[in-house]
Amino acid sequence: MNKPNKQIIFWGTPEFAVPSLDTLNKLSLVSLVITQPDRPAGRGKKLLASPVKEYASKNNIDILDPQELNKDFAETLKKYLPATFIVVAYGKIIPQEILDLSELTAINIHPSMLPILRGPSPIQTALLQGFDSTGVSLMQLDKKMDHGPILSQIEVKIDSNEDYICLSERLSTIGADILNKNILDYLNSQATPLPQDDNQATFCKMIKKENGQIDWQKPAQEIHNQVRAYRQWPRAYTKLDNLDIKFLKTEVVAEILKPGEIKFDKNSLIVGTVEDSLKILELQPAGKKAMSSQDFIRGYQKYLDKIFQ
Repeated sequence: MNKPNKQIIFWGTPEFAVPSLDTLNKLSLVSLVITQPDRPAGRGKKLLASPVKEYASKNNIDILDPQELNKDFAETLKKYLPATFIVVAYGKIIPQEILDLSELTAINIHPSMLPILRGPSPIQTALLQGFDSTGVSLMQLDKKMDHGPILSQIEVKIDSNEDYICLSERLSTIGADILNKNILDYLNSQATPLPQDDNQATFCKMIKKENGQIDWQKPAQEIHNQVRAYRQWPRAYTKLDNLDIKFLKTEVVAEILKPGEIKFDKNSLIVGTVEDSLKILELQPAGKKAMSSQDFIRGYQKYLDKIFQ
């Protein structure tokens, strides 16, 4: 298909968006990248550019990183028009008056099989709820959240031990592929969007830090899913006596222990729940680097007669 005489303005921020930007850039379609402003990170709170901004800088793509999407920004944006907007995990709601500036209706990559899991945390929620499959949807943006017509979808299986980091990386690659297969048709007005079935819609919420707190009165499978879902942030966390601990990798085992009770030998650390138990494979005590359960057992002997709270 012939390349259309159209340009794209790409809106995105995290690593998830980079493969899609790379795909569009290789097609020589991107005239501008809009991303979130630099944010303080790490112990030194040094300002860091977003992964999308880093990619755009290395590839000599014009960048805007507005603090606010206001009228002044809209005036600046008009210098780059006409162009069509593509949004991939920008991280902020784009006002309708700005979306209306897009030459063709703005489109978005959403990491779920819409209308399932509309909202800000579809990958985490799919893992938290124990889904055995999820997917990626290419959709048009309208005035309602994740509500617009679907251009294309790809469904994938979720491995039982796959965590947020692995699944997010996989879905980001699929998102880039779905864009690659559909973007020229869309820009040439040869795509056929199909409306979503609102009767099938489900929703997910913004994640808060307290969502990571482990409740040992829940079944091991639920806690395992919590560890998987919150692997990047806020991470599943608990307390052992006066020690704060985050769990990074676990598996469910058919062991009968009291909730929070510890069973260990030199090679394994198992914690009881109300149904089955949780084998801890990787964890991170407060102020320390991530470690294996074997290293924890060797270094934290005085805690091993305690109960997880």
